[in-house]
Amino acid sequence: MALRRRGQFSLLQRVYVLVGALLVVSVVITGATFALRQRVEVSTDNLIDRIVPAQTETAQLITAYSDQENRVRAFLLTDDPSFLTDYALGQANASQLQDSLGRHLTGDPVVHELVSDVASAARRWHQQSVEPLISRNRGPGPSKLTPQERESEEERADELRAELFELRARVNEIGMAEAGKADGARVAANWLTVALALAGLLAWTAVGLLLRKSLTRPLRTLVSQVNQVSEGDLDRAVHESGPLELAAVARAVEAMRTRILSETRHIAQMQEELAHHEKAERRRAEQDFEIVVDALDEGVIVLDSNAVIESANPAAQRIFGETDSEIIGSSLDAWPVFDESGVALLPEDWPGWPGELVNSQVIRLDRADGTSAWLAVTSRVLNTAEGVPYKVVMSFADITESRAAQSRLEHEATHDPLTGLANRTLVLRHIEHAQQQGRSISVLFLDLDNFKIINDSLGHGVGDEVVRSVGQRLVHATPPEDLVGRLGGDEFVVLAHDESDHDSLGRRCGRLLASLTEPIRAQGRQLHLTGSIGVVVSEPGDERSGQDLLRDADVAMYQAKTRGGGGCYAYFDVELRKGVQRRMDLEQDLRHAVRRDQLWVAYQPVVDLRADRTVSVEGLLRWRHPVHGPVPPSEFIPVAEGSGLINPISEHMLRTATTELAAERERHQVDVGLNANLSPRQLDDPDLLALVQHALSDSGLPAHAVCLEVTEEAIMHDPAAAARVLNALRELGVSLAIDDFGTGYSSLAQLRRLPLDTLKIDRSFITDLGDSNELRIIVTSIVTMAHAIGLDVVAEGVETAEQFDILKELGCDHAQGYYLSKPTSLDQLLAPYLGTPAE
Repeated sequence: MALRRRGQFSLLQRVYVLVGALLVVSVVITGATFALRQRVEVSTDNLIDRIVPAQTETAQLITAYSDQENRVRAFLLTDDPSFLTDYALGQANASQLQDSLGRHLTGDPVVHELVSDVASAARRWHQQSVEPLISRNRGPGPSKLTPQERESEEERADELRAELFELRARVNEIGMAEAGKADGARVAANWLTVALALAGLLAWTAVGLLLRKSLTRPLRTLVSQVNQVSEGDLDRAVHESGPLELAAVARAVEAMRTRILSETRHIAQMQEELAHHEKAERRRAEQDFEIVVDALDEGVIVLDSNAVIESANPAAQRIFGETDSEIIGSSLDAWPVFDESGVALLPEDWPGWPGELVNSQVIRLDRADGTSAWLAVTSRVLNTAEGVPYKVVMSFADITESRAAQSRLEHEATHDPLTGLANRTLVLRHIEHAQQQGRSISVLFLDLDNFKIINDSLGHGVGDEVVRSVGQRLVHATPPEDLVGRLGGDEFVVLAHDESDHDSLGRRCGRLLASLTEPIRAQGRQLHLTGSIGVVVSEPGDERSGQDLLRDADVAMYQAKTRGGGGCYAYFDVELRKGVQRRMDLEQDLRHAVRRDQLWVAYQPVVDLRADRTVSVEGLLRWRHPVHGPVPPSEFIPVAEGSGLINPISEHMLRTATTELAAERERHQVDVGLNANLSPRQLDDPDLLALVQHALSDSGLPAHAVCLEVTEEAIMHDPAAAARVLNALRELGVSLAIDDFGTGYSSLAQLRRLPLDTLKIDRSFITDLGDSNELRIIVTSIVTMAHAIGLDVVAEGVETAEQFDILKELGCDHAQGYYLSKPTSLDQLLAPYLGTPAE
């Protein structure tokens, strides 16, 4: 079909023609309207810029000549010369107005002629009437005009006024003509605007009618055919109608319908082929799935909607312990199943039944042969379509071995590997559980006495056997409902539930300690043990954690050890806690005491009993605490030894004492020696020799003036090692003394092998010396023995004159104690001996 029939125009072409005609008419009317608007603007500009100012100037000119006439008459009546001045100014103003009027209306010759006539009439009036009258009236006083003069003057004035009125009439006529032109052009422009609007309205009305006639009906037909195609009616063809554009659209829709129809048939054919392919693939996938399921290590069963097993893979048969025929067709309730707590499960309680999603729920299956298997069950619904009975697939893995391994790991994580008792983790867990239940619980913390000696002397193998035996005895001595645990080393704990009575707990501690008294055989040896127990009671509402309770019980246990002898127990209380807190505070403060200059050295004299004079002083460390005041050495020295601070503060004491005594010796020229104590830890310090050397060299104190004191206990701890250290010190030139003699287990043979110079008798032998013959005999024996091996003897703790005299009588060499002097500063101590007053 041709795109355009002969003599037929498309809808778009018709619209173009109408729009073109409308544009031509609009351009013509718009051009005319624009020209008229321009004319209105020109006329308006003339009125504003030329005519209105000319009218104003004409009125001003008439007024100016009227004022001149009035000034002349006033002068003639009054003979006042100021009126002549005003008259002259009026003449100048009238001349300016005439010139301006001529400029504004330069294009009108009539106006120019009238302006010239006005000027001529004004000259004649001035020359013929005004000047003669003024000249005649120059004399003194006013003068009256004669009738002839008045008539001549009025005639000239009327002539001037006539010219002025004619000029004003001409100017007004010009203004009215120009205003008329502007009004005519404005009216014409308005009508043209109305005509343009009407033409546009008519044109758009014609376009609308044309569109309605040429487009609406064919468009409705085309839309109906397109709707049919869109709704899937592809059997009826789309026919052409209407303008060429709609015919083109109809042909395009028809082509699309034909193509869709062809594609639809092709797709239908492909879907049919795909269905056949999918069916074959599904059959192949099902076969593959069956092979995979059969090869799985996990058991897989399929249940119908009545909980009857339809299929079971080989792994399920192995896990159930039954054959395929015995499993398939059986119901769930035929298999005894239990949850983790041992409660039997009904069929409706099985994991994932009926149709619930379950992931790895643990159950226990009891087999027919009496064995059990732990299973991790996962279930899914196979089909969820409405109206179709659903099936459930269950898969389960045999986790019996892994669960057993997990149980072993859990046991190892919460039990001591050596004894099998509960470890710290399980003990804390039991304490926390009891507190959460609001039950009272008592913690009995047991530590073996001197167990380190067994490990060090017999080896850790024997020590492990002892620990195992102790654990078994504690279990036998403890009720089954209570817990026995080992925290490590030789530390055990017993948790007594719902037990807080001190008497009952005391009896329980007695049974536990009594269980240790029976000898323990280990590697052919019989070992006798004792222990110490610390007890702490936690009532409901106690805010202390399990760690806090163990800590407090440990503190109480050490309190029991301080009572001595072993086999003791002690309860934790508030005062004990305060003591522990004070010890912790002192330890922290002691770490900074040297740097803050809180430690100082007090000195106590050592007196020669024969010469009755001071031969040396013993340096004793003192602590002036900024909060607690003076802290006794009996309190802070054990803190220093237990925290490892004894070496640095002993070094500070030795350096301070050597420096201070060296200064006093040089200043006063006195021969006084220094006694300084060495702690047991210092004997193990490899830097001890260097420390003594530097203290002597830095202070300038001679080595022979220093005597280092070592306790008997420190020496007997390791006599061989102590002997090596003491020999090295002796090589430096210092003297050596054994302190607190009589409190340890040293023998005469051991003393002979040590490079000692002095023996100091412990104060325990001196305190009751005046009241005990036995003590006199003991002291006499010690003095005699010491002198026999070449040692000087010093008696400590001399507090009375009687003790002093007895020691003299027994042949003791030196004495030291409060009777002679309390420990004080060096200058106060030496003042009486130097003859100077003490400060």
